[in-house]
Amino acid sequence: MIPEIDFLPASYREVRRRHRNRIWRRTIVLIFLVLVTLGTVRQREIQHNLLTQKKDLEERARLMNAQLEDPDQLNQKIKITEIRANLLAALHLDESPAQLLSIISNTLPEFVSLDEFHFSFEKVFVKKKSIPNKVPDKNVTEMIPALVDLQNLKEQHARENLVINVQGMSPDHLSISHYMSNLDQLGLFREIDLVQSNEMAFEGQPMRVFRLRMVVNAPGMYVPQVNHRSTAGLDLSITGGFKNE
Repeated sequence: MIPEIDFLPASYREVRRRHRNRIWRRTIVLIFLVLVTLGTVRQREIQHNLLTQKKDLEERARLMNAQLEDPDQLNQKIKITEIRANLLAALHLDESPAQLLSIISNTLPEFVSLDEFHFSFEKVFVKKKSIPNKVPDKNVTEMIPALVDLQNLKEQHARENLVINVQGMSPDHLSISHYMSNLDQLGLFREIDLVQSNEMAFEGQPMRVFRLRMVVNAPGMYVPQVNHRSTAGLDLSITGGFKNE
C-alpha cells in the first residue's frame, strides 16, 4: 500500500487543530449555557407556581377566617347544643305510664296476672342544706330557654317520685318473688316493695292476691342488670304475661 502523504505544512495542521478545539470549546460552552438557561427558566416556573399556590392558600385561609365566627359565639352555640341534647335525652328517657305498664306486663311470669295499675307523683322530702342555692344568671336563662326546661325537669324529678302501685293474682309466693326479680332486673325501679300478699280462693283454687309498690328511677338512671331493653317493646325471654293469657 502506498502510504498517505500529507503535503500540508505543519503550521497549517496546527491551525486546523486549534480551530477544531475552539469549535469544541464553544460547543461545550453553548451547551452549558443552554442547560443553565433551561434550569433558570424551570426554577422560575417552579417559583412562580409556588407563589401562585401560596397566594391561593392565603386567599382560602382569609376566606375561611372570614367565615369563622367569634370563638365566644362558637362556644356559646356548643353550650346551647349540649344543653338541648341533654334535654332531648332526658325527655326521651322519661318513660310514660303507658310504656311502664307495657314493660311491667311483659315481665309477668306464667300464671301471674295484674288487675289494677295506679301511678302517682309523690313529693320527696329532703333536708334543707345550709348552703345557699346558686341563682342562675338572668341573661343566660333568657338566652338559653332549653337550660331552663332542663333545670325544671331535673328539679321536678328531684322533688317528685313517680310511684306505681299494682295489684295482681299469683298461684304462690314463689311466683311473686319471680315477678319482683324480673322487675328488679330491668333496672327501671329504685324501690320494689311487696305491700300485701293475701290468700284467697279463685274458682276453687288457692291463689294469692298481692300488691306491689314501685318507685321509678329518674331519667338517665336506668341501669339494667341483664341484657333486657327497658322500653315498651321489650323482647324478654320470660313466658307468661298478657301475651300468653
